[in-house]
This record gives sequence, C-alpha cells and structure tokens, in this order.
Amino acid sequence: MIQSFYTGNAGLNANQKWLSVISDNIANVNTIGFKAERANFEDLIASSITSFANNSPKNMEIGGGAFIGSTTKNFSQGALKNTNIATDLALDGEGFFMVQDKQGVTYYTRAGQFRTDANGDLINLNGMYLQGWGLDEAGNITGAIGKINIPNAMDPKVTTKLALRDPTNLDASSPLITNTFDTSDATTYSYVNSITVYDSLGVSHESQLYFVHEGANQWRVFGLLDDEPLQFTVPGDTNTYDSLLVEFNGVGQINSIKGYGVNTDQSENNVTENADLGQYTLANTPVLPGSLVITEYTVGGTPTTVNWIDDGHGNIIDLNDNNKIIGRISYDDGALTIDRFAGSGATENLTNVTYKTYDNTPSTNSIPADKITIVPIPTNNANSATLNTGGNPIQFDLSLQDIKQVASEFIFYAEQDGYGKGDLLSVSVSEDGLVKGVYSNGQVRDWARIAIATFKDKEILVRKGNNLYLPNSQTYTPIIVPGGVISKIRGGFLELSNVDISKEFIDLIAAQRAYQANARTITTTDQVLQETMNLKR
Repeated sequence: MIQSFYTGNAGLNANQKWLSVISDNIANVNTIGFKAERANFEDLIASSITSFANNSPKNMEIGGGAFIGSTTKNFSQGALKNTNIATDLALDGEGFFMVQDKQGVTYYTRAGQFRTDANGDLINLNGMYLQGWGLDEAGNITGAIGKINIPNAMDPKVTTKLALRDPTNLDASSPLITNTFDTSDATTYSYVNSITVYDSLGVSHESQLYFVHEGANQWRVFGLLDDEPLQFTVPGDTNTYDSLLVEFNGVGQINSIKGYGVNTDQSENNVTENADLGQYTLANTPVLPGSLVITEYTVGGTPTTVNWIDDGHGNIIDLNDNNKIIGRISYDDGALTIDRFAGSGATENLTNVTYKTYDNTPSTNSIPADKITIVPIPTNNANSATLNTGGNPIQFDLSLQDIKQVASEFIFYAEQDGYGKGDLLSVSVSEDGLVKGVYSNGQVRDWARIAIATFKDKEILVRKGNNLYLPNSQTYTPIIVPGGVISKIRGGFLELSNVDISKEFIDLIAAQRAYQANARTITTTDQVLQETMNLKR
C-alpha cells in the first residue's frame, strides 16, 4: 500500500515538469525564432511477476507511475513578421543561421535579428558574427566561411572597359559627310555620344565618341577624353592612329575595324599674326582636336611664357587664368584667333606651338571589335584643364562589336566598369542569401552570401539560451549550403515563435487536472491506511 504513495508522487513530479515545459513555451510565445518543446511521458514499473498455469503465462504487473523521459523540439516553420528592417532575416524553410562568437565557437539559430556594427560586420543581438562566404567582383565565392563584412565605403575604380551595347545603332540613311572633321562644326559629323569614365582617384571624365558617315557602310570614329584626343593602337602595327574606320556588311553588322589616320606630331616656332587681327594660320592640317598647345609668344622680339591649349571643342583656353576662353581654332584649316591680340597695335607672333595632325592612311591590320585599345592618357598632364588629378594614366578597351547600322534613328547604350568613391547607403539581402551594399556612387555590390546549416537529426541540437543551439557532440557536423538552396532568406522579416498558445492552454488544463488527480491518489491512499490503522481499535 505504501507503493501507491510513491506512484502518486511520481505522477506529481511528472506533471509538474510538464507544467514547466508548458510554462516555458508560453513564456517564449514572443521570442523570435523560438521552437516549442514537447514533454514525452514514460511509465515506471514497480513490480512485474510472470507465472504459468497450464503452460500459459499469467502476468502480475503493477506500475510505479510516470516520469518525463525527454523533451522533443518542434522545428516547424514559424509565421513571418514584416519589420521593414533590411538586416532582419527570416529562414523560410529548413536550416539555421550560423553565428560565431569572439572565441571562435559557432552556434546555430533561427533568430535573424542582425545589424551592421561600426566595422561593417553583420552581427546579432549578442554581438556574434553572421557567417557566410565572401564574393569577388564577379559574384564568385572566394575563400572559406567567415564573418560577413559590408565596407562602409567603396574605393574608386578606374575605367578599364567601355562598350557600346545593343540596341546601339548608326543610322544608315543619314547623309554622307564630305567636310573635314571639326568638333566645333556640327555639320562635319553625324552623331556624338558622351560617356562618363573614371580615373584611379575616382575623378570623373567625359569621353566623347564622334561618328562621321563617310561612305556607304563606312563610318569614321573620333574620340575625346575631356580636352585630350583618343588615339588608337592596332595589333601588329607600330603606328598610332587618330580615328577608327568601321565598315559594315550588307545587313548592318560590323565587317571590320581598322585604324585610320596616322598621327603626326607638329611643331612651329614662328606663326605670324595677320595684320593685327589676332588671326593665325597653322602650316599643317587637319588638326587633331584637343592636341594644340601654345607655350610662348613674342611682342617685338620679347618672349612671354603662357599655357594655352584647345579644349577639343574649338575653344582656346588659358590654363593660368582659370581656364578662361581667349580664342578659337578651326581644326579643318588650322585658323587660330586670339581675341586679346586683335587691334592691340602690336604684332604678336606665336613662337612655341605644338599640335597633332592626321592623314587618311588606313591600317593594314584589323582591330578586334570587342577590344580596341586606346593609347594611355596621363592624368598628371600640365597641358590639360581636367586631366591633372595626379592619378594613374587612363587606358581602357573600347568595344564596338554590338553596334548595328540600319535605317533607323541613332541610339546609343553604353557601359563602362569604373566608378568614383562611394559611401554605404543601405544593406539588403536577397532570397538566395546575397548580401548587397548600395553606395552613393550608384554602385550595388554583392559582398557575401549567407551560409545556412542543417543537421540530419536536429534532435542532437541542445538549447544554449539566447536563441542559440549547439550539437550535443562535436562529432556531429552540419550540412552547410548557400542561402536559397534548402530555404529562402526573407530580408526585412523575422520568424516568430511557433508556439501554438491555444494548444498550450489546453495542455495547461490537462496538466493541472492530472496533477490534481495524482494528488487525490495520495490522499485516498492516506485514508485507506488510516482505516487499516483503525482495525486495531
């Protein structure tokens, strides 16, 4: 009879622990990423006797109550809550985020409350680092899993490639141009397109491409970078060419590209003024736009040092006077005008003039349409208004392979790979775990891809508090995959607790009644013992 006391007590203890499990679940109904626990009851045996009658077994089994043998985690998906915070992350599917503390211990969690710290690292509320793979500029995974860092600033990148992409089109029906090319005269070219490029310091420069329709299926291409001319090299050719000759076939596709117009450096030491009009004529033409430099003139034999250049658009500017326009140049006939000299009453001769000219010689060799190399343009050029930043020389490959020539309007679409310095504006995470940084220079860069871990048997995971899990043995290693493989990562969302509060309340009532019933067995046993004691009286 005494045994029934212990049986009832076992029931009390088991249901008390069940109440503790239920209480823990209810307490964590608002805990992000929490997974509910379920209590597993097991029975106790007080005695078990088996006898036989006529070779048939007769069992006498008396139970000793119940106990909580284990708890099981419910890893079902919790509801997703929209927070509109980009670094709040939720897993929609299997797996766990991996986070690492400063001692190098890796934990696993479903709680996705992350933020960027002062160093740009993605951390959780406990300062642990979210784990993933770093990516190169092409988006390829590089190196082993480690902490995810989004730089607060992006260094500038010099332009190395400039491409005209489809639907770029040269109008086949545009008039043929017979006049000598002159950037200051719009009748000498068919179309001009401007593209911003960058030097190694992130300073922007304007690259202009001029297209001249010279013949059926033939176009000549001139280029400027700010106030300096673009010049081109040809594989297997030692000459430098000042333009390109692009030839198309009968269906408007590029047939060949060649260098066109061998470059020649010119120098004159005495360009005389025409009758006090401030007008001069260079001895050689045509002049390559952006190549004129005047460093000295004389008045009555007395020299004066200056720093005058043409800006590539027909203006002569004084670099020593805030780039003030002081005159004009006609590139086709070499006519110069210096306004300050007109009507001065003196004869001012230009005594140190250099410039470039070109001819109509085409290259023998063709140039690959996808890799047209320009001659490096220095950015420490004292004879330029803007190309004196002190950066590394600018040299990029020009691609024209996608250009078409059909009877349709001119249209241009250009791409280039350079950019200036950028400051981090925001962070976003895609469904496949790509961590993106958005910068003030307009660049969006994929910096990392989040790693997701899962286990063949998730019951080996042990709660460590703070929404963290660890396997109960280091021999259990997870299966690690990039985000988006076994689960989608929802940026701006958090996974809520999967506790079903209505079910927990039902279990709470059942546990309470079970506890009361077990208590009643103890009081009943006590009454029976009391009656037994009364037999003596």
